[in-house]
Amino acid sequence: MTDTIGVRRPSRWLWVALGVSLLVNAFFVGALATDLFRYSSAEKRHVSFELRWLEDRLAEPDFAVVAAAVAAARPEAERHIATLRDLRQELAVLAAAPSPDRALIEAKLVEIRTELNAMVTDSQRTAIDALLALPPSARLSLTSPTSGDD
Repeated sequence: MTDTIGVRRPSRWLWVALGVSLLVNAFFVGALATDLFRYSSAEKRHVSFELRWLEDRLAEPDFAVVAAAVAAARPEAERHIATLRDLRQELAVLAAAPSPDRALIEAKLVEIRTELNAMVTDSQRTAIDALLALPPSARLSLTSPTSGDD
């Protein structure tokens, strides 16, 4: 027979505690990674939207020129986004009223659509102006379809 008096086995609760600790740590690491990804991509979303269709069609140096022009217009896009945020907050207040005024809500929606249209128009104008500043030989690649086109 073997003598097991001097040998202690880890208790089951120790393994459970270790498992719970690993799960909690994994949760917090995942949450942190998700937040970092969300904030880094959200900053570039309005800038990259107008560039997406050009990315696979232009040579890298030409694309960099257009991307730089669009990035330079970022403060104006951020101003539009801040205005939209304020307008949506005003819309939320109108919608949360005990008896909402449909005419005021419709008017606020018109303001939101107008601001959205201004933001898209400015963004498209910036991208197209930079694109048209490229030499014709660089723009020739725009005529070839890419695999991501619908």
